[in-house]
Amino acid sequence: MNEEEKQTIRKIRVKLLTADKDYLYVLPVGSSAEEVMKVKYHVRKENDEFDETVKVLWHDARLNLLNVKRVGPNEYVHSFMVLEPDYLLDISSLAECYKDYGNHPVNYLLNRLEPTDNARPLLLGNIANLFLDEWIHAGKQSPDFISCMKKAFRMYPIELAACEELLDGRKEKEFAKDCRVHFEHIRRTVEETFAQSGYELDRNDAVLEPSYICEALGIQGRLDYMQRDMSSFIEMKSGRADEMTVRGKVIPKENNRTQMLLYLAVLEFSMNHNHRHTHPYLLYTRYPLLYPSRGSWGDVKKIINLRNLIVANEYQTQARNDMVYTKELLGQINPVTLNVRRMHGRFWENYLKPTVNRFGNHIAQLSEIEKSYFYTLYNFITKELYISKSGSMDYYGRTGASALWLSSLAEKKEAGEILYNLKLTDNKASEERHPYVTLSIPPYDELFMPNFRSGDVVVLYERNSDADNATNKLVFKGSIDEITDAKLRIRLRFSQRNLSVFPPESYYAIEHDSMDTSFRGMYMGLVSFLQANPDRRDLLLSQRVPRFDVRYDEAIRSAENVFERMALKADAAKDFFLLVGPPGTGKTSCALRRMVEYFYFRKHQQVLLVAYTNRAVDEICQSISAINPEIKYIRVGSELNCDKRFHDHLLSNILAGCGSRSEVRETICDCRVFVGTVASISMRTELFKLKRFDVAIVDEATQILEPQLLGILCAKFPDGGNAIGKFVLIGDSKQLPAVVLQSGEESEVHDALLRNISVYNLKDSLFERLYRHLRSVGNTRAMDMLCVQGRMHPGVALFPNNAFYSGKLESLGLAHQKEHIDKPVLFIPSKVDSQSPSGKTNRMEARQVAVLAKEIYESDSVNFDSAQTLGVITPYRSQIALIKKELRALNIPELNSISIDTVERYQGSERDNIIYSFSVNEFGQLKWLSNLMEEDGVQIDRKLNVALTRARKRMFIIGVPEILQSDAIYKKLMDSIPWRYI
Repeated sequence: MNEEEKQTIRKIRVKLLTADKDYLYVLPVGSSAEEVMKVKYHVRKENDEFDETVKVLWHDARLNLLNVKRVGPNEYVHSFMVLEPDYLLDISSLAECYKDYGNHPVNYLLNRLEPTDNARPLLLGNIANLFLDEWIHAGKQSPDFISCMKKAFRMYPIELAACEELLDGRKEKEFAKDCRVHFEHIRRTVEETFAQSGYELDRNDAVLEPSYICEALGIQGRLDYMQRDMSSFIEMKSGRADEMTVRGKVIPKENNRTQMLLYLAVLEFSMNHNHRHTHPYLLYTRYPLLYPSRGSWGDVKKIINLRNLIVANEYQTQARNDMVYTKELLGQINPVTLNVRRMHGRFWENYLKPTVNRFGNHIAQLSEIEKSYFYTLYNFITKELYISKSGSMDYYGRTGASALWLSSLAEKKEAGEILYNLKLTDNKASEERHPYVTLSIPPYDELFMPNFRSGDVVVLYERNSDADNATNKLVFKGSIDEITDAKLRIRLRFSQRNLSVFPPESYYAIEHDSMDTSFRGMYMGLVSFLQANPDRRDLLLSQRVPRFDVRYDEAIRSAENVFERMALKADAAKDFFLLVGPPGTGKTSCALRRMVEYFYFRKHQQVLLVAYTNRAVDEICQSISAINPEIKYIRVGSELNCDKRFHDHLLSNILAGCGSRSEVRETICDCRVFVGTVASISMRTELFKLKRFDVAIVDEATQILEPQLLGILCAKFPDGGNAIGKFVLIGDSKQLPAVVLQSGEESEVHDALLRNISVYNLKDSLFERLYRHLRSVGNTRAMDMLCVQGRMHPGVALFPNNAFYSGKLESLGLAHQKEHIDKPVLFIPSKVDSQSPSGKTNRMEARQVAVLAKEIYESDSVNFDSAQTLGVITPYRSQIALIKKELRALNIPELNSISIDTVERYQGSERDNIIYSFSVNEFGQLKWLSNLMEEDGVQIDRKLNVALTRARKRMFIIGVPEILQSDAIYKKLMDSIPWRYI
């Protein structure tokens, strides 16, 4: 064998065919070669037992083999084997599987299902991080402790006000004393220890909170401190080190050492930086101790093996989707299984064992139907999370977060998922409150349609060659603050006062970031369900009938209008009320507003208002801002995702004037109306420690999955009572539902107990399930429907009203609804575009859109309003780009700023005229255009319903008739409206 054959190959991605006691038999992924590779793996146990990772492999499993050497004819050995590397685990989550009582893959599940307590140690850690930032970037004037504490108070007002431990005056003083000690220790470390001989630390060339994505090892993480040349890094800990293992000596805990080893491995395999050339330090601020924590490089293999076992559990949970399997897996969360080191004694019995037992104790108290519900939802969430990370070949146009490294530049461009060749034009990364960078966007191909909008979370990295990507460059996370065709401003998550972190001569790229916070929220919703009061669990699972105050019956019958009737019904409901709000019926502008007025002025109650999207929350704010006399309300969220009109109502801005924890509590208690997205409220559970709400009103309820609402509806007040008294769900199951990554077949529920309470499919919302169950048992008291619509001309409303709403919708009789409009709905036939490069564009339809747009503009150019007069709906970004090109060619500036978007983006919007370009060239595309449901034996296309009900006066439908007519609902529509040829 020659020297060349002995050379090490850094990484080979393979798929597994089979394995025996000596070899894995694999095929390289993405290679034209079909020669099977024999990979020798290392047996760790006696009697030729399989390596732990090998035992959990399955056919077609993807593997990264690292540091591979050829040792014989088609025979290889490797240093590391990484299972399903596209499923990234957070380094901190992996490290926390190393407990005092031993490491175990099921510790990952225990951590997932542990409630996040707003405890004093967590607050101290957050404040210590702020101290480090201040001292690293201290100029000539040293940071002042009092000023830093005021800054910490502005950052964490609710967390500090709601921390139960700090309600004790003595503990509050101890906490302040602790903060001062950590402040002084960090000062001493940065100003004195950094400068000592042997430390490779230069705070003037540091990067704070850098992120890394390591596809090679299947992990990702964020460091506290990194030298820009990667010569050293620091991970800071405000808690205790290991004071027990070696008498009289303080050494790092195993989980902390694990974390450091993983960061070294990331630099090695992502950044191609030799781990021996990096100095890793653990900074324990309570001592203080700056500990060189290199550890044994050989332990990295053991850590990655643990990672593989965790990923195997995740894969099997989502693949099997079986309650029995999940029950057995989660059943391993017990002291016998997890106490690997067989600890005993007071520390184990009084502190560690109760934590391990907590989950099992809660499960044991559930009824059989509650257990079925818990395990079924757990499987559903886990499958959604798996697909969101690794992608699914069955999901059209989506490859998950792994598209960052799996998709080529051409594929990313077609999907609109990258902006590249960006140049830095303004570097304000050092701004303390709102750090940002501004970049110029170059002109791209005319059909390139970027899929980025203000508010999107993104990753930013240097991209100076095609080899650069988010997995081999330093990554900065942030959100799009502003975007135009030529400029992009990104709000950074963390300030970077070292401006050289962003070299001005470099090119940059952004791609969408994937965040696990929504999944964390759903798992925490499950935990809240476990710990919820039995009466609330019974209500949610229809084990008791929702109560209703019959004394309201006469007032309801004699209500002066429909919105007053709805407010009275919501008040009469003691548990919940469901309001169906078809398009244009005023569910937010009138019904929700009237309910808020009613509960606020007549009942003097505490009201929580939530919706799924920030746009919907903006609409709620607009609606309740119009109430006279004015009401005080607080919006939970960030400025980035809130319309500027409502910035004064943001929680952070209102609490900015508070100088003490008591002032924060007083401000929170004095305001009786709170507004926010489901996600923002779910992530601020401290609110429920300070405030109990009499009623929660949920708008857009049919776009919210059950586990997304559980954390709010099952929240408990510190006295043990429900934090939410009753709830009102407003929505329309016949409009677009929640976005679900798995197929309807995969999310279908087969358990008889759950199906008896109408839990048929977990892609359905809680609203749909409760509505369906109430109808099945004949209980209509707790629900109602708005039937008068003020949006659509009767001619526009005719088809959706008859096809989807059984003719129940009536027109309000507004001026535009009384106009005589000849042919308010038209079908314009087009032809297949056989020259379409992707199949997702149709040039004839783009030209037809332009012809119609010009006619609409010229019919009343004086009153043309690009935000009100005309909108275009089409399913593909490439078709959006093509339509924009055709409109620009008309040289009518007003048409260049009309909204052209997908149906999903148009839900909640309206225009006088809507043009819908189907842009389908193949029969197979039809299944992606529809979103079907069935009610009372009638098929309803929710996507078509939304599209048809966006128009106030006229609706134009463009498509290839031969293809569209193969769908029964489209055929019925096309048969019912006149055609026009262009």
